Amino acid sequence: MSQSLTHPNPSSVNQTWSNGSNVISPRAREPPRRNYSMGHAPPMDSNPTWFNESNHQHNFRASARNYQAQDDDSDDDNCTMITKQEALRPSAIKRAKDMTSPGGDVTIIYTDVQGSTSLWESCPSDMKKAQDIHDIIMRQTYTNHSGFEITTEGDAFNLAFQHPMDALAFALEAQLKLYKADWPPGILKHPDGKNSPSYKFRGFRVRFGIHHGPTGSRVHEMTGRMVYSGEAVKIAKAVEGMCHGGQILTTMETWKAVSGMAERCLGRPQVLDCGEHLLYETKNPPSKVTRRIMQLVPGDLAFDFFEARGRHDAPDANGSMVKDASLVKGRLFPPAISKRQLTTSFLNAPYANGRVTIAFVYTVGLCDNPAMKARNLGILARHVRKTMLGLNPPGYECQEDNGCWMLAFDRMANAVFFGLQLKTEAQAAQGLVGNVDRENMFKVGILSGPFTSMGPHRTTGMADYFGPIVNRAARVTSNCQPGQVCVGVPLSNGVSADPPDFGKTVNVRYEGNKKLKGITIDVAIFSCQRRRIETPYRR
Repeated sequence: MSQSLTHPNPSSVNQTWSNGSNVISPRAREPPRRNYSMGHAPPMDSNPTWFNESNHQHNFRASARNYQAQDDDSDDDNCTMITKQEALRPSAIKRAKDMTSPGGDVTIIYTDVQGSTSLWESCPSDMKKAQDIHDIIMRQTYTNHSGFEITTEGDAFNLAFQHPMDALAFALEAQLKLYKADWPPGILKHPDGKNSPSYKFRGFRVRFGIHHGPTGSRVHEMTGRMVYSGEAVKIAKAVEGMCHGGQILTTMETWKAVSGMAERCLGRPQVLDCGEHLLYETKNPPSKVTRRIMQLVPGDLAFDFFEARGRHDAPDANGSMVKDASLVKGRLFPPAISKRQLTTSFLNAPYANGRVTIAFVYTVGLCDNPAMKARNLGILARHVRKTMLGLNPPGYECQEDNGCWMLAFDRMANAVFFGLQLKTEAQAAQGLVGNVDRENMFKVGILSGPFTSMGPHRTTGMADYFGPIVNRAARVTSNCQPGQVCVGVPLSNGVSADPPDFGKTVNVRYEGNKKLKGITIDVAIFSCQRRRIETPYRR
């Protein structure tokens, strides 16, 4: 897929879509400073508009160890004391003796500290103490999770784990411990280490890039340590390069390997879908390496999107129905830094003013043969996603289940154009097998209105909407005939609805007021078709 996506401002009331400009600026990173195509980030204390939301209160099972600073006149700083105490424990000695280097399919982690060059220039004495705190936390935490240290370069760690569960548990626990560590004053005065309670940042902002896959390994001639090679290593390094300080990013396949156990073993972290990205390109042979990227945040540090986005059932003290995102605390990040984003991410899901257009797409009229149906659904899924990306702004895929899609759009007109274009695309689809009714393969139902809340799904990280609008849109779709694209307009107190106007290219026909199953109010149903524009005959 060649299309490049950029992001609307997630806190903007009037969301816009851009194909190359007016995009969110990622946070500046050191060393060295890079001139990203998306621009430079504002400093932390400038309160950028996209960073005006915050905290998902879930319990993370790992308890943070506090690193208390000793008095200035102490001969040994606390970090050294903790290291010595830990080293002398029988349990630590046993773990070290039992530790073996992973092999075969391995989870590789790269970490790095944001702004370390600037921190060294600004406060070298405190930076030395801070790096000791950082290194102790990293080594104690990866040891507790069966990690293997491949190498370090300054403050950057390269680690290997046999199982992705251990790797992700390490990253989540390390982020929490880093946040709760007792950092020297000079670090807390620096923009890349300052205490920001609203954003849940404090001290070092460490990036974690993680990927699990097949690797090759050998013993390094000089160090005697195991070193790893292969695509998994390259991907993990590329993923770390996409991170902002304090962020954990991993690939979809790595997350899928553990997502079923996350509730039990990872303390219910917040998961956010970042979309598919081009990581890098190879020359021999020429190829493009792409991956879908997932963000993980410890529950105690996460921003509660569900609390920040949506509408109240009744006006609040200020008379507003829209939730106030400024009251919520937690970690928010700009879009991932990559060569090109290829699909939508959670940040692209519409939510402005607590309103959205929900569309359901039901696949019908396909051959019942399981093998043929699976092949046909795969082809049609590509057409659904291609058609969504062709809109401006693109439609957003919330979920898909066996040929049924729940989609979100910024306005009803975009959803109608999507449904009509999908019918055209499907009729010309190549490779469909068996007995297929090309004219009537889809039922598309559309409804606009307020939602109660929205946020990332706990497993997929995709936008999940809640409120009456979801069930109403699904019922409108069930009411459609095969091949129809229908919009529903909720009615109250017997008020009638005028036909929506979608421009000169769309015919709208009133189908009647319907009492839909489980819906307490009537819904006016309108079907939509492309209007044939006849060209005048010229002699």
